[in-house]
Amino acid sequence: MQANPLQRHNIADIYPLSPMQEGILFHSISAPGEGLYMPQTALRLLGPVDGAALKAAWQAAIDRHTVLRSGFYWETRDAPFQIAFKHLPASFTLRDLPDADSAQGLERIFAENRAEPFDLQRPPLLRVQWIRTGQDRSILVVCYHHIILDGWSIRALLEEVLALYRREIGAAGPALAPPRAYGDYIGWLKAQDRAAGLRFWQDRLDGAPKPFRLLVREGSGPFARLSRDCPEDLHRAIRQAGARAGHTLNTLLQGALALLLARQSGRRDVIFGTTTAGRPAQLAEAASMIGLFINTLPVRVPIEGQTSVRGWLDRLQARQAETIAHEHVPLASIQGAGGALFDTLLVVENLNGPTGGPTGRTDTLPFAVEPIDFDERTHFPLTLWALPRADGVTLMAGYGRDALDGDTAAVLLDALMRILAQILAQPDSTLDALLEQLGPPLSAPGLSTPADPLPAGEADAGQPPPSPSPAGARALTATEQRIARIWEEVLKSGPLGPDAHFFALGGHSLLGARVISRLRQEIAVPVPVRSLFERPVLSDLAAEIDRRAAPAEGHIEIEI
Repeated sequence: MQANPLQRHNIADIYPLSPMQEGILFHSISAPGEGLYMPQTALRLLGPVDGAALKAAWQAAIDRHTVLRSGFYWETRDAPFQIAFKHLPASFTLRDLPDADSAQGLERIFAENRAEPFDLQRPPLLRVQWIRTGQDRSILVVCYHHIILDGWSIRALLEEVLALYRREIGAAGPALAPPRAYGDYIGWLKAQDRAAGLRFWQDRLDGAPKPFRLLVREGSGPFARLSRDCPEDLHRAIRQAGARAGHTLNTLLQGALALLLARQSGRRDVIFGTTTAGRPAQLAEAASMIGLFINTLPVRVPIEGQTSVRGWLDRLQARQAETIAHEHVPLASIQGAGGALFDTLLVVENLNGPTGGPTGRTDTLPFAVEPIDFDERTHFPLTLWALPRADGVTLMAGYGRDALDGDTAAVLLDALMRILAQILAQPDSTLDALLEQLGPPLSAPGLSTPADPLPAGEADAGQPPPSPSPAGARALTATEQRIARIWEEVLKSGPLGPDAHFFALGGHSLLGARVISRLRQEIAVPVPVRSLFERPVLSDLAAEIDRRAAPAEGHIEIEI
C-alpha cells in the first residue's frame, strides 16, 4: 500500500494565508462544485515530445516550489493556514484526443476540468494533461487552483518547466537559480502596517456611492465568456497614446469603463474593481517568485465634468499610482461587513511574463510552443479582461448567465471599445462634452439604469453595526433558533437574541462561510453567501431565509 504523502513527517512548513488567498478560500468553500477560481491555460506543442521527460520536468518544478505542494485548512482553527509538504507526486496524465485541436474540443476539456473541483486539503492543487492530437502535435493543459498561483506565476512556471525539460533531454541551457519561498512573502505581509493601509482606503472611499452596481442581478450558476478583438486602428491609437501621453492600457480602460458606468448609472462618482500585481518592490526577488501575489481592490473614479479627457486620465493614472503602497490590504477589510462594493471587475493581463512570454526559449527544444487559450471564472457576476499582444488587444467578458445574456455581454464589449476610441480621439474635449456624445444609457437586459432603485443596503451604508443584544429579548422563531444555535457553535458565544449581529460578535468572512455551509446542510433553502453580509442581524437573516423557503423536492439553485 502506498503511503499517504499528507502525513506529519512530510510537513515542510506551516504559515498563514495572504489576504487574496483568504478571499479565494472564502468563495471556494462557499460555492463548492461551481469551478470558481480554477484557471486553465493551454499550449500547443508542435513537434516530438518525450512524455517521460515532460512529466519529470513537472515533478522537478513541484519539488522546487513549496507553494505547489501546499494544502489549505480552516476547520480546526479560527484563522485558516496552509501546510507546505516536503514532497508530493505531480498529477500528470496522458490522453489521446484528436478533436482537442478544435475550439469545441478544447472547451470540452476545460468544462470537464471545471466539473472536477480541487479538494483544497489534498494537494497538489495543479493538474497537468498532455493531450496528443496527432503526429507530432499535442496540447498541454494546465489546470490549477488560483489560491496557489496568479497569472504572472503560471507563465513563469511554464517557462521554468520548459527549462527543466531541456535539462531532462540533455539540451544546453543555463541552470535555474534556487527559488525564493512563497512563505517569505507571507512574512513580508505580516510586517506591514495594515491599519495605516486601511485608513488610506477609508479616506479614498469616503463619501463614495456604496455599493455600486452595473447589473440588476447577482450572477451565479452557469458561466459564459465572450471575446472581441479591438480593431487595428483602435490598437494603433492605444499604442500612440502610450507613446505620446504615457497613458497605460490599464489607465485607458479604467477611464472607458468609468465613463460607461457613469452613463449607465447617471452618477458622476463610480466604483469598480481591479486586480493589481501585488509584488512589492521592497521584497527582493519578488518579481521572480511563484505564488499568489495579486489582490483585488476598488477603483473610485470621480467624473470631473469640466476637466479635459487628457487631464482626467493623467489624474486617474496618478491616483492609481498612489494605491501601490497600500495594495496589500485585503478587499474584505476595505469593504467591511456591508457586502461587496462593486459587481464589475476589470483585469488587464500582463501576457509578456517575467522573461519575455509564456513560451520562453525554444531554440534548444525539439518542438515549438504556441499559446492557445486560457479559461477562468471569478465570483464576480461580470469580469472584463484585456489581453494585450504585440499585434493587438482582445477584450473578454466573463459573466454569470443568470445576470447577463450573450447579447448584452456583446453590447457591453462593443460599447467599451467605442468609448475607448472616443477617449483617444478627443483628448482635449471636456468630460461633460464627451458624456453628452455617448448618448443615453444602454438598453439591454440585465443592465441597471438611472431609473433603477438603489441597491439594497445603500441607504444605510456606513452605519455602525448594533451591539449584540442579550438572549431572551423575545421568543425566537424556529428559524431564529436554528441560526442562533449555529452562530453560538461557530462563534463560540453564549445564548443569542434576535438582535444579535454576526460581525459585532467577532464574525468574519471565513466564519461566515461556515455558517452558510451549515445552514445549507440543515435547511433546504438556497441561502446565498451574500445574505449574511447584507443581513447580519439574526432576525433579519431568519426573515430572509423564511422568505426563500421552498419545497424540499426539486433542484435547489445555490447563489453566491
